[in-house]
Amino acid sequence: MRGTQPGPDVGTLRVDTTALVSALLDGPVAVELTSSCTHALEAASLLLGIGPGDEVVVPAFTFSSTANPFLLRGATLRFADVDPLTGNLDPASVAERTSPRTRAVVCVHYGGVAADLDRLVPMAEQGDWDLVEDAAQGLFGSLHGRPLGRFGRVGALSFHHTKNISAGEGGALVVNDPALVGSVPVLLDKGNDREAFDRGLVNAYEWSGPGSSWRMPDAAVDRLATELARRDEVQRARHRIWDTYARELTSWSSATGARLPVVPPGAAHPAHLFWVLLPPATARERFLAHCVERGVRCTRHYGSLPRTRFGRTVALPGDICPVADEFADRLVRLPLGPEMDEGDVDRVLVAVTAFR
Repeated sequence: MRGTQPGPDVGTLRVDTTALVSALLDGPVAVELTSSCTHALEAASLLLGIGPGDEVVVPAFTFSSTANPFLLRGATLRFADVDPLTGNLDPASVAERTSPRTRAVVCVHYGGVAADLDRLVPMAEQGDWDLVEDAAQGLFGSLHGRPLGRFGRVGALSFHHTKNISAGEGGALVVNDPALVGSVPVLLDKGNDREAFDRGLVNAYEWSGPGSSWRMPDAAVDRLATELARRDEVQRARHRIWDTYARELTSWSSATGARLPVVPPGAAHPAHLFWVLLPPATARERFLAHCVERGVRCTRHYGSLPRTRFGRTVALPGDICPVADEFADRLVRLPLGPEMDEGDVDRVLVAVTAFR
């Protein structure tokens, strides 16, 4: 609960919080706080002018919000396979899916571990398509010292309640191309030039283009500001748990054939999640039940989109993604949160290492 002293003006708090997020990203051309990461991607799709006749490549292993914003604009989705070590977009599969109709490729940084941007960025430059970063899990992640969200023409962050830093629900649109900046305020203000009016540049605001109600609500901005203030504490706690899992599960994974996360050279991750790929042919439900019996709740994650009920209706027949299918089928996530103490972590380790 806040004290009795009045807090900062809502408008000032929004400006200051936006500036802090921008600083954490090393100052992109523009950052706009949005009502969700999904809405940030919808705004990005509209900002890039994607529409019917265009193709957009997305990883098969991802959440539906990576694909829906482009599908809603009338684009044809192409599903690309993923790297078996990281679950991130495989550039070789992207090369197979792109064509002269490709307008954008969306890369996801799974768990905040950077996708293969060393290959994807040059491919975008040579292929005449836009790279979009779904960095929903990527805040505090980087590659070669450059924050995730800063490599594509546009990017999107998430401040959902499941993320390291939360607004309850919220996101951010990250714009890295100066040519796009002028259109952003109208997109986020229901298609009106309200920002120009607020700055005294016009006498009255009016409908000026397509857009929607995508700005982060004031209450969410307030919560985000509070969460960002404790970011160092949160990140220290998360890395402590992540590092403990990585260290203490190494022998178990070697003995069982399970796989642990891989962080590529040059990448720094935010300790967003810790996953385990269970040994081949292991029944995941048996592992989950084993952990529950020992007081530990592990979970699966999203599946392979082309294999979902709706995914099968939009995936092209040739977009087969066997690595993503297997990755999704074998993956479980271990509990990881800043509220966990050493006893909580020990219980997880005991449960996992007892599984054979």
